[in-house]
Amino acid sequence: MSRLAQLSSLAVAGGITVGVALAGCAGDPLPGGGHAEECGQCHVPEYDAWSNSRLAAGTEGDRTSPVFNALLPHVEEAWGKVARARCVSCHQPGFGGDHGVGCVACHSAVGNRGVQNGAVVVDLGAPIGARRAVDARPAHETVAREYLTSSEMCGTCHVVHGPGLFEEVTLDELLDSAPPVRACVDCHMPKTKSGGADHRFTGVDPLWGAPAEEREAGVAASTALLAQALTLEVTTSGEGFEVRLTNTGGGHAVPTGVSFVRDLWVDVRLLDSEGAVLDMPRVIELGGRLSRDGQPVSVPTEADAIEPLVLASGESAKVPVAIPPGAVSPITLEATLRARAVRAELLEALGLKDREEEVPEMVVAVVTGATSQAP
Repeated sequence: MSRLAQLSSLAVAGGITVGVALAGCAGDPLPGGGHAEECGQCHVPEYDAWSNSRLAAGTEGDRTSPVFNALLPHVEEAWGKVARARCVSCHQPGFGGDHGVGCVACHSAVGNRGVQNGAVVVDLGAPIGARRAVDARPAHETVAREYLTSSEMCGTCHVVHGPGLFEEVTLDELLDSAPPVRACVDCHMPKTKSGGADHRFTGVDPLWGAPAEEREAGVAASTALLAQALTLEVTTSGEGFEVRLTNTGGGHAVPTGVSFVRDLWVDVRLLDSEGAVLDMPRVIELGGRLSRDGQPVSVPTEADAIEPLVLASGESAKVPVAIPPGAVSPITLEATLRARAVRAELLEALGLKDREEEVPEMVVAVVTGATSQAP
């Protein structure tokens, strides 16, 4: 199947029911210029969910990622104003006057100028896009537009080539994954109990600046998403154990996108029958390693190379764990998969150590195994 055909298939496979009638007067295609607050006057559940999402970024930018804000000056200094503008065009496009990525950024998107680098085409004068046209007469015209729920639209901002080491090929990973290929919305905009699309846009990034209750809910959703993607296993071997981590449910690599921001790892603890404990931290690590002249650095603009440590769809990482001499059987191994949305060293390097509590360590999975053998 050609890549174009795959994209077309994804548009159909990712079909979900989306609310489309916006607030306003008849004849006014985009009341209030298409600002999300205007949309929310009629679409309260969708607006409330979006407002607490990673795309909203707050009405005044008060919930924009501080990592993004802190990186922008580094990007401009290293690669120039055009590079900075490239970053802003995806993260803060400003369609409809919204600070983040608002309703019209998707519902008024009619195509793109290439599936990469945020080259989406938004027509604020066009009918509002929906999975299907609304039967009842809305406040403005709607049109069935497959592009709205297609992975091609998502990929327009989630395929990035530059500036510098910023390389994101999430859509390519999805298209290259084992069949059946899913659409982005299947995992990141699942259906709600009412049958609509969840506009929280479940992902891994923290809900920066959100109240504690919202942040906790966001962490729970992120943890569940990672648990859906990764399978942790412990098996016994002749000399001890094997710990295996497999991307069984991710339609793309894990982590995807700017992998050097992420931190996923497996810790191991061995316990013998007499209570002796041996901790083995980070026997498996995922994310990305930045370096310059072969030496590790934390900020991407300081690096000249990146080693991505990711698991493609269906791929495994495994490590043997030997039973130490003198251990008294039976021996138990406990493996714990942990994750942080942003590496601690990157937060510190960007002067954001005081925001660490907003990036908690997630416990994704805990698996145990036991053996009666001892060396």
